[in-house]
Amino acid sequence: MFEFWCEYDINPLIIFNQKGHIVYCNQEAEIFLSYVNKKEVFTLAINNAPKNPGMKVEFKKVVFKDFEFNGFMVGYQDDEHIGIRLFINTNTHQISLEELEKVDLAMIINFAIEYVSLRQDTKISLYYDTSIPEIYLNKKALLNLLFEIFENQKEIFIETKIEVGEYIKIDNKKYPIIEMIIKCEPQKQIKSQFFEVINKEDGYIIKLPLIKEAHENSNS
Repeated sequence: MFEFWCEYDINPLIIFNQKGHIVYCNQEAEIFLSYVNKKEVFTLAINNAPKNPGMKVEFKKVVFKDFEFNGFMVGYQDDEHIGIRLFINTNTHQISLEELEKVDLAMIINFAIEYVSLRQDTKISLYYDTSIPEIYLNKKALLNLLFEIFENQKEIFIETKIEVGEYIKIDNKKYPIIEMIIKCEPQKQIKSQFFEVINKEDGYIIKLPLIKEAHENSNS
């Protein structure tokens, strides 16, 4: 039961030995650790360890590159191992699957580029991953999101890719992720109820659930 609960926990769970080597991590942690510096995570655990054996929980914003957490739990029983559990920001996963229709993502992006180019002088470059299949999404919501990001921009670089080994959880279902990276000068905070949007200092990242069949978003 221990391994079952740990593996299905949506929060990254990592256990280090005294030298900072990983002796155990669950599936969520494997994805997380493939993108970040493991020494930084170990340092966070050591610097926030309880003074005596036991657990310490703290709720505060913790950021590792594109990963943002609401807090952490650090614990140990002896000097040989220390564990840390990072609490994900669940607000980013409260995504609505409504008005889905089958679309060619490249066509949607190119339409947004052409539309914006007619209204303003913007240099836009696109690097599109041709392995992305047709998917189901809320076309209107995505176009409105792109229009909002593109507005008043002088230069934009767009890259799309399928995130290998990463997924997004919606209504207790897991979906692979298509990541749309938009490099530009961010002029405001962007939010969406239909897609996960990460606001960065050099632009935005939109994470789209890769839904290939209409029935995938059904709970039946």
